[in-house]
Amino acid sequence: MNYEKLGLMCGLEIHQQLDTGKLFCSCSFSMQEGNPDAVVKRKLHAVAGELGEIDPAAMAAVQRGASYAYHFYNDVNCLVELDEEPPHSVNKESLETAYLFAKMLNADVVDEINIMRKTVLDGSNTSGFQRTALIATGGRLDYGKDSIGIQTICLEEDASRIIKAQGNEIIYNLDRLGTPLIEVATTPHIHTPEQAREVALALGLLLRATKKVKRGIGTIRQDLNVSINGGARCEIKGAQELNLIPKIVEYEVTRQVALLALKDELFIRNAPRAIKDYHDLSGVLRNSVSNVIQKTLKSGKTILGVKLPQLEGLLKKEVSPNRRFGTELADYARSMGASGLFHSDELPNYGITAEEVNAVKKTLGCADRDAFVLIAESKEIAEKALDAVIERVNLAFEKVPGETRKANADGTSSYLRPIPGGARMYPETDLLAIDSGLEARGLRLEVPAAPWELIKNLEAKYRLSHELAAEIYHSEKMEVFEKIAKSVSVEPTLIATTLTNTINSLNLEIEFSADHFIHVFNALKAGKFAKEAIPQVLDSWAKNPSKALEQIIFGLGFEKISHADLEKLIQNIVAKNKALIEERGVENAIKPLMGDVMKEVRGRADGKLIMEILRRAINAPKGI
Repeated sequence: MNYEKLGLMCGLEIHQQLDTGKLFCSCSFSMQEGNPDAVVKRKLHAVAGELGEIDPAAMAAVQRGASYAYHFYNDVNCLVELDEEPPHSVNKESLETAYLFAKMLNADVVDEINIMRKTVLDGSNTSGFQRTALIATGGRLDYGKDSIGIQTICLEEDASRIIKAQGNEIIYNLDRLGTPLIEVATTPHIHTPEQAREVALALGLLLRATKKVKRGIGTIRQDLNVSINGGARCEIKGAQELNLIPKIVEYEVTRQVALLALKDELFIRNAPRAIKDYHDLSGVLRNSVSNVIQKTLKSGKTILGVKLPQLEGLLKKEVSPNRRFGTELADYARSMGASGLFHSDELPNYGITAEEVNAVKKTLGCADRDAFVLIAESKEIAEKALDAVIERVNLAFEKVPGETRKANADGTSSYLRPIPGGARMYPETDLLAIDSGLEARGLRLEVPAAPWELIKNLEAKYRLSHELAAEIYHSEKMEVFEKIAKSVSVEPTLIATTLTNTINSLNLEIEFSADHFIHVFNALKAGKFAKEAIPQVLDSWAKNPSKALEQIIFGLGFEKISHADLEKLIQNIVAKNKALIEERGVENAIKPLMGDVMKEVRGRADGKLIMEILRRAINAPKGI
């Protein structure tokens, strides 16, 4: 795909949780899974922003008519999270971390920090808004040989954690609400999918370098803004996996290209716009064997249908892998509370027969090349869902609509809501503005070295491969590694491999300190066991932490074998396998013979030394 020709523009928004306490109260954050101490229920109401307008995304959320339940826990929540008490002053450590990050990106801190309220569209805040503050603008990220502009750096509170959606009610856990987030947004000058991943990685590493961020699944989230020539900016939210980012960008480009082609096809067909002329098809389908149809009718709900002129064959048009234009319409129906829809390009199917399809077409007045959509829900939800479907179909004649979408596990995305505008922002009335000049001038902020520079230094100083140096840095064992490397005369590569690959392969019951590792490597250097035995030694010591290392080594039987005894053992094994050597040749016999030797001396002799002696023994003149 020629991304330059397509005019790909992509920007990133990174949201990173800080490990500094909650932003507007003194509550701690820890995951809560038990029964809540209280449950609070609320509904969402759209209000005008500071421009005096109601945001269309907010209005769409209200039209859905969902209600929200919040699980409250005394250990991690207070009245601030319930919006029953004004917010406390901004957490000082969080604010200082935001200043530091701005300095790391050479961004300009704003003169005055104003806390704003941003209308929340999914009910994930009890107040109906999220508090956010612009900290800095105009920075730049330099990574490798490339760089990217930074538009904004904000400090904001994280939302509640969704538990489940049942019917038209969505249930949230309040444990996460109020956790501070740094939000950093780049300029839209990312021009390839792979570059998007590289920028996300670099920003994530810089955020980690502040040493104030939370780690683990869900603590950092990436949103992508993607557009192409003739398309529209679509915001794809919730990319969790770094390596999935290129695929998300690629599939969004594919989707917009397909939707532009669909627009051209509608023009060629001279198709008329769809109209909101809904028909109750419950009677037509009352004898259908479709489980969905029968379940709907038995529950007292209805089947509504609408004609889509000249759209036959276009609803099954693939817009991204395993997603068709009909899937896009189903997303819009779901956004209004429907469980999905049927469309004519996929029928007969799902228990709906060809005869029933013809009866539906006749009732709707379908002509050749007309398509139709059916929704099985309550009349109220079905009408709202069909309204959304018709509006989306008619947008297809004009443009690729700007949307907020959800990243799926396979790299595709699903429609969530219209893309929000500035109308959902308005000032926080319970907190004073912060004079950032006074705040920042009193701080002595030491900017840490860029992670990629630290990795490069590890490579050069200790002669590590780039991959191993990066793994040491990412594992946060760099200080431990350097302490060990300075204390013992062992190859740095062996130390680094032990701290990464070896430790990761073991399910250790304790976490070893640098002193533990120094003791192990000193024993290795003293010849008390071979390096091949390091995993067994660490595993045994972790299971028996009260024992001395010498006891562990003795108990494993890893006293190092003498050079003379090792040579004798290998010569005997070679003598017993002369036929094998003659049959396979030296090179093909080495591997099985090495296996025989290792069975006898594993952990008691160095593998490199064993190989040297084995080759000498095999190639020695007969009689030796």
